[in-house]
Amino acid sequence: MNCAFIVSWTMPVHGREKLALDLGVEVNEYWGKLAAEGKCSEPEMFFYADRGMWMVKGDLQTLRQLCDAEEVQRQFDKGQFFFADYDYELVRTGDAAVEHLLRCAGVGQELGFV
Repeated sequence: MNCAFIVSWTMPVHGREKLALDLGVEVNEYWGKLAAEGKCSEPEMFFYADRGMWMVKGDLQTLRQLCDAEEVQRQFDKGQFFFADYDYELVRTGDAAVEHLLRCAGVGQELGFV
């Protein structure tokens, strides 16, 4: 696993709290099935005092393909309607993050910034 797909948000939009909770269940079930198929890790949720975060890990290319699926795109769209500050991204993890850091340091050195 060299990538994490992370979704974050602050509070549900007032009046849409039930829809936000329902989306949480939908997302957990959908990505849980993908995890059972070996396409990603089990979904993990994190709740802070003022925000929430949800994450799965997997292969960068596989997660990109999964994120392009129609069902996931619909989940993204729902999230925009149900949550404030809804955002998502794919980030490098583990050895892939270290490789990225070293590559950036090398480029910085070549350009004379490091």
